[in-house]
Parts: sequence; C-alpha cells; structure tokens
Amino acid sequence: MSANSFFPSFSNKVDLMKLLKEHPGFYYSSHEQRIKKGEVFTHKNISDYLFRIESGVVEFGYLKDREFIFQFFLRAGDILALPEYAEDLPAEGCYVAVNEVTGWVIDMAFVQEVLLDKDPKNQIMMTHFLQTRRKFFRASIRANLEPKQRVYFCLMTLIEMGFRNSKNSVELPDFVTHDVLATMANVSKSLVLSVVRFLRDSEILASNKKPWVILDLNKFMYIMVEERIPTNSAI
Repeated sequence: MSANSFFPSFSNKVDLMKLLKEHPGFYYSSHEQRIKKGEVFTHKNISDYLFRIESGVVEFGYLKDREFIFQFFLRAGDILALPEYAEDLPAEGCYVAVNEVTGWVIDMAFVQEVLLDKDPKNQIMMTHFLQTRRKFFRASIRANLEPKQRVYFCLMTLIEMGFRNSKNSVELPDFVTHDVLATMANVSKSLVLSVVRFLRDSEILASNKKPWVILDLNKFMYIMVEERIPTNSAI
C-alpha cells in the first residue's frame, strides 16, 4: 500500500448529491435556490445549511478594511460552506456570486445523517477538505508573487476555467473583465490594463469583446516561464 492510498483520489470521487437524493427525506430537507450576480453570502446568513453549486461561479475571499480580498473560485459541484470549520478561519469568509448561481440548500443535520450511514469513513468530507486545502495553497503562492506576476498567475487560473476551442486557443469565462482581474490579483486596474495591452499587442490575447480569448497559449506559457511563475500551482 502506498503512503498516499489512505487519502481519497480526486479522480474517484463519491457523488454527494447522488447519495443525498437516494434518501427518501431529501426533498423534505432541501430546496433549490438562485443567487443573483453580486449577491453576498457569509457564514451568518448561510446558517446551518450546506449549499451545493449546480451552475454559475462564486468567488470566495474575506474582507480587510472593507475591501474584498480574493482567494479562489467555486464552481458547479463545489460546496459553498461548511459550518463545522467556519469559526476556525482567522477572518470571516465572504462568498460573492460572480454571475447567476443555482444550487441546492440542504439542511446540515440531514447531510450528517446520510453521511454517517452511507459514508462512514468520511471520504466525501475528506475530499472536500483536501480540495479546499489545495485552493488555499494556491492562494498563498499567488499572494507571495510580485504584482505583475499575480496578474499572469490569475490569467492562468482563468485559462483553466475557460473553453479550449483549439489546441492553442482558449476562450476565457464570460465574466472576465479588467476589474475582475484586478480584484483577483489584488493589484491596481492600471497594472492590469498594462499587462492586457502588452498581451494584445503581442497577439496573445483578444480582449476587445466578450469572451476574452487567449489566441496563442504557447506564447502565453513562454511568458509564464520568462516571468518565473509556478504554472503547476496556478491551475
């Protein structure tokens, strides 16, 4: 047995929603909800519920001097919040809908009841915590880069979330703007404009309309190497 076999594999995940929906009490303990673009959720208004994203994108961060400090994105299949560890965070987490989000709001007591029966080894929750740990690790790497490096690092993250329309071209998510990039990288909008202008002049990026498109992924990756940015940690 390998040293890592104790932990669940990301490629062999147990479907949480399948387990929950198989229980006869699911629809008595759950309901679907839409979250409007820009709507903010915290532990206080989520309360003792689990929110499982079905569509849309949510950004997670925290507030510092009333300014939102971006950490990472959550997408379809991700869990918005778990009450168990919220109080252990050094700052209150803040969830903001990047676009319209739909998902299931599920009573946490019901989730615990099902998992105790169907997942006694806590494989689902362990997988969730390992994924969250990975996201925070990437956020810590990004935070320690130089400002311009952070912009490129964030673009790499968005490339992974994008649509690969050819071997060397990627459509970035529709929500990408200069302001979004500035928030992600925690830099000024003027720096983002400078980086975008360089990429556009180099025929690497098309940003004149939505969605933005990386026209030459190979050239972009070469810049990542030149700027000494850890690409394996960006995605």
